This record gives sequence, C-alpha cells and structure tokens, in this order.
Amino acid sequence: MQFQTRRVPFPAAALIVGGVCLAALHGCGGGGGSHSLPLGFGGSSAASTELKLTTVSTLPAMVSGGDVVVTATTAGGVLAEGITYRLNGVDVTDPMVFDASTKTTSGLLTGLASGPNVLTAFVAGLEVGRLEMKNFPASGPIFSGPRQSPWICETQASGLGAPPASGPCVAAVRYDWFYRTSAGTFEPLTSLAAPYPADLATTVTTEGKTVNYIVRVESGTIDESIYRIAVIDDPANPIRDPWRKGGKKPGDGWNGKLTYPFGGGASPGFRSGSNLVSSALQDLPLSLGFAVAFGTRNTYGTAFDDVTSAETLMMVKERFIEQYGLPKFTIGSGGSGGSVQQHHIAQNYPGLLDALTPSYSFPDIGSIVPTVTDCGPLNNYFNRLAADPAAWTGIRRSAVDGAAVADAGPAIGQTVCQNNYLGFVPAIYSPNPITFSPVVPASLRYDPVTNVTGARGGLWDGNVNSLGKDPKTGFARSFYDNAGVQYGLQAVNAGKITPEEFVDLNEKVGGVDIDGNLTTGRVRGDPIGVARAYATGRLVTNFDNMGIPIIDFRIYSDNLGDIHTRDRTLSFLQRLQNARGTTANQVNWTARGAGSPDLDKLALLGLNDWLEAIRGDASQAPLATKVIRHKPASLKDACWVDGAKIEEPISWDPATACNQAMPVHQNPRTAAGAPRTDDVLMCKLAPIDFASYAVVFTAAQKSRLQAAFPQGVCDWSVRGEVQPALAGTWIDYGSGRFGPANIYQ
Repeated sequence: MQFQTRRVPFPAAALIVGGVCLAALHGCGGGGGSHSLPLGFGGSSAASTELKLTTVSTLPAMVSGGDVVVTATTAGGVLAEGITYRLNGVDVTDPMVFDASTKTTSGLLTGLASGPNVLTAFVAGLEVGRLEMKNFPASGPIFSGPRQSPWICETQASGLGAPPASGPCVAAVRYDWFYRTSAGTFEPLTSLAAPYPADLATTVTTEGKTVNYIVRVESGTIDESIYRIAVIDDPANPIRDPWRKGGKKPGDGWNGKLTYPFGGGASPGFRSGSNLVSSALQDLPLSLGFAVAFGTRNTYGTAFDDVTSAETLMMVKERFIEQYGLPKFTIGSGGSGGSVQQHHIAQNYPGLLDALTPSYSFPDIGSIVPTVTDCGPLNNYFNRLAADPAAWTGIRRSAVDGAAVADAGPAIGQTVCQNNYLGFVPAIYSPNPITFSPVVPASLRYDPVTNVTGARGGLWDGNVNSLGKDPKTGFARSFYDNAGVQYGLQAVNAGKITPEEFVDLNEKVGGVDIDGNLTTGRVRGDPIGVARAYATGRLVTNFDNMGIPIIDFRIYSDNLGDIHTRDRTLSFLQRLQNARGTTANQVNWTARGAGSPDLDKLALLGLNDWLEAIRGDASQAPLATKVIRHKPASLKDACWVDGAKIEEPISWDPATACNQAMPVHQNPRTAAGAPRTDDVLMCKLAPIDFASYAVVFTAAQKSRLQAAFPQGVCDWSVRGEVQPALAGTWIDYGSGRFGPANIYQ
C-alpha cells in the first residue's frame, strides 16, 4: 500500500492540463489569480475536441460542499457561445457566463452529488468536453485521513450556536458587520444603511482606492474548523454571487489579494478549536484592501497537525473563490507554530500559498522534536543525577545545551532548555501534556492504567495518519532517537566542561520512551517512524517548491530564555542553500530594542510589490527564476538595533554587526556536533575514535564511554541511518492510504 502522490511544477504561464487550472501567478479563465495545484487528479476534456473544462476553485478530485467554479476555454483562445453544459445529465447552462473580452465561460455550479460527478459540454447535441470531479462533504476530510477521536465541536464558544447532537461539527453560515472608527478601533455596525456613524474612518488600499472602512465577516464551519473570511464591503450593496449573471463582485475595498494567517502554539487537538468573530478584524491587511481568511485548524495551538491545516486552507480558499472571486495571490503569515505550518504546506501541498511570511520561525516540527525532547533527560541529569547539581549553573548548562542564558525576563539566569522551552517540552512527547485544552475532558484522555484507549496527546499521536501505528503498542510511531548523541561534545573539546563531566553526563543522561517517561538508557529510534517522518514531510528537506518569495522576521528573544531562537532561521537557510544553491528568494530581518519598525507591515507591503512584479512577467522563465529576477531592491537582509538599521547578509559569522548585537546560539544537537541543517533524526553510528577528541580520557573513562555507547557514537558527516527522500507532494492519507512504500509499513 502506497501514498497517492503528485508533484507540482511551477509553470510560467497558465496551462489547462488534466482539467486543472495551473496558473503560477497567472490567471486562468480570464481572471487574474494563482492556483498552482497538482496534475493528474482526473477530470480531463475529451481528446477529440479543443474545448477544455477546468475547475477554478479547487482540484477536480477535491471539490467540497457540493459547489465548484469551472471555466471553459479552448487551446486557440476562442470560445463561441451556444454551448450547452450538463452536470450529471442535468442542464446547467444558465450559471455559465460567457465573457466576450476573454473568450471564456465561467460559472459556479451547485448541487454536486456526493462522490463522482461529470460535467459535459455539448454543441448541437455533440459532446465536445468532459470533466470528471469528486465531491466531498464540507465537513471533510478529503486527504488528511481519519479524524482524531474523540472530537469536540466548539461552535458554541465561537458564537455559532450549539454543536450538533451527533455527526460532524457543522454550523450555519452567518455574516457580521463592523466599522473602523477614527479612534482606531473596530465597532459593530448596527445599521447597514446610511447614514453611517460619524466616526467612520476611511482607508486607502494598495491600489490607491479610498473607501469607507466597513468590514463584513463571514463565519461558519469548514473541515470541522471554525472559519472566518473578512473583507471591506459595501453594506448597501454587498458582495453576492460574483460568478453569476447579475451578481455583485467585490468593489474597491478588495484589492484582489488574500492573506492567510496561521496561528502559533502547540496542542494535541481532538477538537475543532474556537475563535471569536473579532479575530478576523486584522487591521493591517484589511486597511490595505487585502481579504483575510483562516480556520481554527490553521492554529498550531488547536492541534499540531499541518496536514489537516493544509486541507483546511484548501477548503477555505475554495469557499473564498466561490463567494468572492479568484485572488491574484495568497500570502501566508504567522509566527512560531504558524511558521511551521507555512513551511510544511509550501513543501507538502505546494500551490496553496504564493508567498510566506514566517516570523519567530522554525524550519519544521520534525527537527524541533529531538532538541526539545532532549531537554527532559538533560534537565533530569543536571538537577538530580549529576555528582554536584549545584555546579551546573545556567552558564555551564549553556555549554552543553547550546542556548543563551537569559539576562532578562522570568527565566533570568536560565537557558531555554533549562526552563523546558517555556513548558512546551512535555507538549511534544508526553501522551497527556498540560497543553491539552480543557474542552477535552480528563476522563477522555489516555492514562496508562485507567484509560489505555483514551486520547493521547503529544506530537506522535497528533500525526498518526502520517507516522502510522506501531502494532506492538497500538500507538503512533515515534521518531525520537538519541542513541549515539554525545551531549556536550563541543563543550568538552573547548574545555568548558571536564572529561569526567562529559563521561558522567553521557553515561547517565538516558532518554524518553513512547509514554513520555524518562529512561535510564538511551533510546534507539523506531526506523519505520523515522523513515515515515522524512517520507511524509514531517521535516522540510525537499526545496523543489521552496523557490517562492519568503520574508522571515523576528524580534530577538534568545536572551529571554524564549523558545524562538535565531539559529532556527539559519538552519532553514542552510538547507535552502544546500538544495537550491541560493537563498535569494528569502529575506531575513531581526530587530532588538526600542524603535524597531513595524516588520509585519514592511513584510506585507514588500511581498505585495514582489508578487505584483512577478505577475507582470509574461516570459516563459521558471517561477523560481522570476522570483529572484523581480525581488525588489529594497528587500535586503537587515537587522535593527535600538532603531538603527544595519543592512548585511544574515550568516553564522559571530563577527558581523548584527550577530554582535544579537548572537546566534545553538541547541543540544548542534552543540553535540550535529550539522547546521539540523535535519538528522537518527544518526549513523560509528566506533568511538578517541583520537578525535581535543582532550585526553583516562583508561577508566574510555571504558565507561564505550559502555555508554555500545553501538557507537553519531557520525554526523554522513547521511542519517534512515533518511529517505520526501515521497511526494499532495499525499492522500484517506482510506488508510499512508505509507510511502511497503518497507515503511
């Protein structure tokens, strides 16, 4: 049993292939937009005619909610009127609107049956086009695989009424209106007719249009997630049926572009998540004319499951296109767990996002897991097992765990590992972490004695559809391994800890088991779990689709004992450089101290200009080439120190001006010799070479190290023990189809 995988090219011009509109920053069917999605999902036009039928709002094989926008074109760009369209044999010609200026016909078709559907086109009774589609419920899932169980529906907390007594988490669509006051706040618009409140503000969009700052927020449920769509609109003549004859398209308040924010945090899930309608009132993008859309399952604090996040994004975008129009491009944003989702989606489900704005970024979740989990055994050693725990001050621990010692904030004097990554360490590996939402009753959660079939938290079980289950335990497979890791290797070689301390640490540190318990011995990883982690994209290792515009920024917080350390951006860049030979598609900003600029605004405006320039390039050059070619000259790597801007390329070099002000630190694995890419989960083991150390061990110490590492130590110079390539993009985990090859079963 294997993955269904599809790889997505980035065509320079619009193509109609296999019934899918592929338009990397180019329009299909006459409408400007980007919807680069995978080939080969079925739904192709008849081979005997030039007429091409394509879905615009989503993939033909991934339609949801019973409706879809389709477009009819011909290879020659000429499409006459007089064509009859039938959906499953029923005439649907009326909603198909012919546009003489573009020679295309487009329409929103409704009433699709559950499962397979066929759209056919006829001229004088002769079939001239055919498109096969598959429709799924709006509640999903489509490709993310089986839902977690239990599943708590939080429509009540989100202002959408009581949840259904049974069945999927659904709620009726509702609309709310707000206006921006001259004092800079959002208030409910109680009357949708003029005269409007005297303190109503106006705003100027990126297109130079001055409009009343009145926002309509659409709310409902999609993919069992609470979604919100916000856009500036005219309450006297609101947007409605934009694809139909007589419908109302968005006015000057929408600049034709979409922003999609992803939330941070880290939580096991088992719920829809909740939010308030006010969460959609995001002044920065809205004031510039951008629409805003997102769902609760796009928040890592709802669940660390980027596959469901990608699915929710796809389905919410489908809803947006059907109800508002095809956006010119979609910009992702969000920090911490929001950055993780952007990176994973760009790699694993490319085409959904046209540009990324990761802040406080991590490369992915996979490379964070080992370093965060390591802190449990390390702290246990420093606090309990060391010969003299008092000797392991923050400064001395930092030599081993690689992190800065906080000089301010609540964790002053401690490293981020020492403070358990602000408490997130158990959230990653514990099956019953404190990060469980209280909406998931304790009685439904896993307990090794009283409830062995209950809801298991932790990253492994949150990604069970991609990692699979271990038949021996019934639990999701883990990809944690620390068997050959020499903690403190750099420190002992640099003389920051003694040879005896190095030996004592490594013979006592232990590891963490599948139930989150500390172990006395090291943990050798589950090779199938490790293989799946790579093959299913739990790490970002494939950069084929990472040539899109990226602006990565953060406020420096290494010195606060904060989890969002600056080395994570540099690890991602190292991988990007190794894979593509350039990092020119990514801009990197860091700021520290008073007077820092509004980096969110700079990034959004910068990406807007960048993407517009790419859209204007009609050449046949690859998208990645266009991205670098049209990068605005104003977008350069920089840092701000107390408001003063320093433009210089980001690097590991500690002597640069930015790094002098904001030093780059490490983590337990890189401090143990792991490569800067920090992407090896299960290292190759090699016999200990005592000549490789910068210190001399006694005969007894050598014997103890041999006993601590009976299988050998990490050889970081070679590829990991089990490190397959990404199995493919657009992986479908439905119907139990998970596993890149039989070897990983």
